[in-house]
Amino acid sequence: MAAACSLSGYDYNTNVWQFEGYGYVPSGTTWVSIMQLFGVGETATTLILHVYDGAVRYYDRHIVEDAIYDRWFWLNVVHDVEASTLTVYIDGQGGDSHYFKFNVYTQNLDSTYMESRWKGVRILKKELSH
Repeated sequence: MAAACSLSGYDYNTNVWQFEGYGYVPSGTTWVSIMQLFGVGETATTLILHVYDGAVRYYDRHIVEDAIYDRWFWLNVVHDVEASTLTVYIDGQGGDSHYFKFNVYTQNLDSTYMESRWKGVRILKKELSH
């Protein structure tokens, strides 16, 4: 099951791109992904942000934010294609360190209630000078 949002016209393969927007995940939503960045092959993802029991994780490993439920949070994802770097920020705090896709997607052991909300979403591109 998926309720996906993606913005057309923002497919890319060069430069530095940034996704930003406010997200909201109500308590009870767990074992889901809320944001994905596609671009490694036709169906593979470069990034998936999952919510497990109120924590946002990079895939199922590194915790990006440990208390995400019931509040609006500011998500920034910066992808430098040439440098092969990807940085995730939640409320201005960065983690360790193609097209953007965001909303709520089921994963293993997903909750019966699924919801995430987004507003103020923008995609930004930084032109590289050579």
